[in-house]
Amino acid sequence: MLNDVLLRLTVDQLKSLMRWLPDTTLTGKKDQLIGQILKSLDGDGLRALWDRLDDTQRMAVAEAAYAERGVFDAKRFRAKYGRLPDFTVDEGGRRYSYRGQPTALGLFLYYEAGRYSLPFELGERLRGFVHEPAPVRLSPVGALPEKIGEKQLTVRRTELDALVDLPVLLRLADQGKVQTSEKTSLPGSATLRLLTEHLANGDFYRPAGGTSDPRTGPLKAFSWPLLLQAGGLVQRNGSKLALSVAGRKALTSAPAMVLRAIWNKWLKTNLFDEFSRIDVIKGQKSKARAMTAVAPRRTVISEVLRDCPIGAWVGVDDLSRFMEATGRKFEVANDPWSLYICEPQYGNLGHDGYHDWSILQFRYLLCVLFEYAAALGVVDVAYIEPAGVRDDYRGMWGTDDLEYLSRYDGLMYFRVSSLGAYCLGLNDEYAPPPVVPSVKLAVLPSLQVNVVDGRLSIDEMLTLATWAEEQAENRWRLDLQRAVGAIEKGLDIGELRVFLEAREDQPLPETVESFSKAAEQQGKALKVLGTVLLIDCENEKIASMVADAKEATGLCLRAGERQLVVRLEHEEKFRSLVRKLGFGVTV
Repeated sequence: MLNDVLLRLTVDQLKSLMRWLPDTTLTGKKDQLIGQILKSLDGDGLRALWDRLDDTQRMAVAEAAYAERGVFDAKRFRAKYGRLPDFTVDEGGRRYSYRGQPTALGLFLYYEAGRYSLPFELGERLRGFVHEPAPVRLSPVGALPEKIGEKQLTVRRTELDALVDLPVLLRLADQGKVQTSEKTSLPGSATLRLLTEHLANGDFYRPAGGTSDPRTGPLKAFSWPLLLQAGGLVQRNGSKLALSVAGRKALTSAPAMVLRAIWNKWLKTNLFDEFSRIDVIKGQKSKARAMTAVAPRRTVISEVLRDCPIGAWVGVDDLSRFMEATGRKFEVANDPWSLYICEPQYGNLGHDGYHDWSILQFRYLLCVLFEYAAALGVVDVAYIEPAGVRDDYRGMWGTDDLEYLSRYDGLMYFRVSSLGAYCLGLNDEYAPPPVVPSVKLAVLPSLQVNVVDGRLSIDEMLTLATWAEEQAENRWRLDLQRAVGAIEKGLDIGELRVFLEAREDQPLPETVESFSKAAEQQGKALKVLGTVLLIDCENEKIASMVADAKEATGLCLRAGERQLVVRLEHEEKFRSLVRKLGFGVTV
């Protein structure tokens, strides 16, 4: 209640507020002063006082009037309107949040317990003539600039890249070429170089050209092995990643469906904290559990992406503003005092201004968009070199020599792609753009496959390598042993037929059809029914006694004179039978 709020103010504070009220006297006891204030705010007095506020102050009162419990959220207000209202009178350039001479705003919003709020009855009356503020909205960019300052803006449409990169990465893993640390699950330098060479259109930053800072990249090549692991498409085989059952199925599945599954599973994984890539911030792995759980952070970002317009460019700073203004909050650090730059004391992120949204949450947001969402084709990106782009960290101790706080500082714009709308669950279906083959092939009766026009893409080369042996440049030959091995791993040879027919103007030779039938038949000639135990009996008599027992039907089979084989799922029943016959099974 307003009366209760006024009672908690001192006499001097009451008199300071009364300067804004006409026909009041600054004399009398506290209850008399309060009575004058209540009378002045009664009737048309409240509207008259409202009219004396400036535009920013009126918006502050309006936001509080329609907020839960009348609370004024300063961070959300600043994000929405770009500044805070004046609570105190500017006296010689000094302005305080709750000290000094108050403006007329102080008769609406009262400071208590670390925040400003609007008394309930004032809120009720204000809603009678004050319109509810318009919700904060994103401001899509009509046309991207060619340059940001003197730097050329690079635009990457990631949708087609992701659709091509996925099968390439799966085939490389199937060939045992993707290696990660057994301890950290992170790719090493050799794998990063290999993936960078094989990714469609390369990585985002290309140091090989001599213009990019090698410290910024790679990005896609780094994230893809983690995404494959998070998606359950690979399993560890020492330091190498090998395709899992799900990974083999993914090779013959629609790439968009697999990408959506990866995105949804990655949101929940705790395999890796992306913020650790902002490696100038130390102390992230302290024993005090400095960092928060990663899944809730990613979930907030995924949900806010669902609010973004599909196919429209949005500035990353505008997205950050939108998130703060709409309360889409997440925490990166449990304890900022555990984090530091250069030196734990002076560069500690616990100091005021060292752990603001722009330093922690915004940098994490950039990382997720640039390194993970863009790699999966969820968002297209437009970016420049990161050096010198942002200066919000310049006042922090230990940053004098830093050209950027994170390698992602150059990301300027993004847009949710059609594939992204599908992955985010905004659209139930996705129609991939048609893929135009990059080559023309001549498939000969000798099973030789020649490139007669164009150049094989990485994906086309890896597909051919699955079924054929390269004999010379632009010349391959279908190989039965390779084909049988591919079918043995679960691949469908129909993929080869579709691949060849799409690139050959003539019908495939009958010998190729015969090759396909023979490979499919031989590749499925033997089938694993299960895992068994090999039991060695002391002599042939015991083996016969056990195998010929009526209860042994379906439990075991003879494998030689003294050996029996027992399927694992029947082990306990087999042991029980053997004990009934008076024997035991030892290891």
